[in-house]
Amino acid sequence: MLTDPAERFVVSSLGWVDGSALWVLDVRSSQARLAQIGDAKYLSLHRGRAGHFAVVHHYDGDRLVITAHSFEMPSDVLSRVIISGESRRFEGPLAPWSNVPRFYVAYLVQPAWSDFALVSVSREEATLQTFEWFDDSYDKGYQGVVGVTEIPNSGHLLVSVQRSSKVILYDPVARQKRGEVVLSGGHGNTRLFFRSRVAELWADDYDTLVKVEPTTWRMERSRKLQDAASGTAQFIGQFTFNAAEDLCAVARPFSGDIVGIDPDTLRTKYQAKVGSQPLEVALLRDRRVLARDWKTGNLLTGELSRAWFA
Repeated sequence: MLTDPAERFVVSSLGWVDGSALWVLDVRSSQARLAQIGDAKYLSLHRGRAGHFAVVHHYDGDRLVITAHSFEMPSDVLSRVIISGESRRFEGPLAPWSNVPRFYVAYLVQPAWSDFALVSVSREEATLQTFEWFDDSYDKGYQGVVGVTEIPNSGHLLVSVQRSSKVILYDPVARQKRGEVVLSGGHGNTRLFFRSRVAELWADDYDTLVKVEPTTWRMERSRKLQDAASGTAQFIGQFTFNAAEDLCAVARPFSGDIVGIDPDTLRTKYQAKVGSQPLEVALLRDRRVLARDWKTGNLLTGELSRAWFA
């Protein structure tokens, strides 16, 4: 779930509910609509710069489409790149690609190989490369490459692997693994976020929120946020920051609430009981939270209020 910097729109896409449509919420009216933008199996959204975002259209591997969008008109496609076989074709102006992420990951079927690949898109070209380190040491029946994040002011990337608590430090120029970032030892499925106001990497490790110091890659703090019965584990949903980055909201689908976390201590300061199973969440400047239910995609709303528990 992505929030417009001006907080006019919230954009989401849950593949099992929305398919190849964008879910666009008008924050003022609380009215949501679905905008069909292709025929892919599902979409993934990626925050950009200057009010832009990118959408990756995932098919069965035979093709990949990436589109560039602006929050001015979220459902309008500004430009697209289509990757199919050996073809790399741009449609539309090239300028929008300067305002969206350069790197993405996807499973692709190519003439010479079929595997997870790093996709690099710039204003000049789209290129692919496979990961040599993603070898038989991974259980490829259950593990895939699920995300990539650029390290600020560095040419290196962080690559997330399904069901792994270790994030790979990767050099896309040398095409080499440079190390690992070890999280809390959980079940992985990690999403990563670099705070812009503080030198910190944030990650979710299945049921645990983690802070990492991005020079030594040492874990500074961690906190398990979703309890479960003994011998089991239940995942947390999306975590996100408000515009000032002084409050972090975490959706908890198995608790029916959203908690507001102090970024310094990871202690719970606020809570909003929204019911159902909130999976994705947006946090507004006034502490309102907008979420989507895990199974139905329905809108859930609330306001973070002071919580008198740790």
